[in-house]
Amino acid sequence: MSTDENAAAESTAPATLPADESIAAGPSAPSVAAEPANGDGAKDEGVDDRDAIAALRALPARLFSRLCRRIPLRPFLAELEKLDKAVFFRHFKGVRPQKIDGPYLERVIRKEAFDRNDGMLAQLAIFNWDEAEHRLYADLQVEVKKINEDVEAIEHITDAQGDVICDALAPTYDDRDIYIAFVINGVRVDPAFYPRRFGALVH
Repeated sequence: MSTDENAAAESTAPATLPADESIAAGPSAPSVAAEPANGDGAKDEGVDDRDAIAALRALPARLFSRLCRRIPLRPFLAELEKLDKAVFFRHFKGVRPQKIDGPYLERVIRKEAFDRNDGMLAQLAIFNWDEAEHRLYADLQVEVKKINEDVEAIEHITDAQGDVICDALAPTYDDRDIYIAFVINGVRVDPAFYPRRFGALVH
C-alpha cells in the first residue's frame, strides 16, 4: 500500500476512539502515556499485550497481510515513535517512506510482536486498523450491543447471534474485514464459528 493511499485512509479515520467503546473485551487502545520499561524496549507483558498478540496470531496469514496493508502509516508511525521507541528506531528511523509498505510492516510485526512478544506494537496495529476501518468498528459495536449494552458483560456469543451480526454487516463490508474485526476486537464466538461462517477465508 502506498504512502499516498495510507494518508488517504488516515484522513477518513477519527483521531481517537472513545475509551469506553470496546467490543466484547477486545484489546483496549494503548495509552499515550505508556512507555517501554527501559531503553531496549523491554516491558512487562500485561493482559492487553497478550490479548493483542494472540488476536493477531489468530488471523489467517492472508487476512493478517490484509490488516497490515490497511494500517494508516502516518498516525501509526507517529504513535510508535512515542510509545515504542526501540522498535521505531530499529525498523523505521531513517528508512525512506517508499520502502515502508504493508509487506514491510508485516515483517516488522511478525518479528517484534510474534517473535519478541512486543504487545505495544500489536496493540498499536489493532488500534490503527480499527481507526482506519472506523465505520465497520462502529457498526460492529452497534450489533454487539443489541445482545447486551454492557459489552464487557457478554461471556459468549452463540453461532446464531454471530450470524445475525455478520448478516447485518455483510451488505456493506467485505467478509475479510468482518472476519478481521471479529478476531482483533475479541468478539466472543466459538472458534468453530469462523470456518462454518467464513469457509475458505480461515486458510
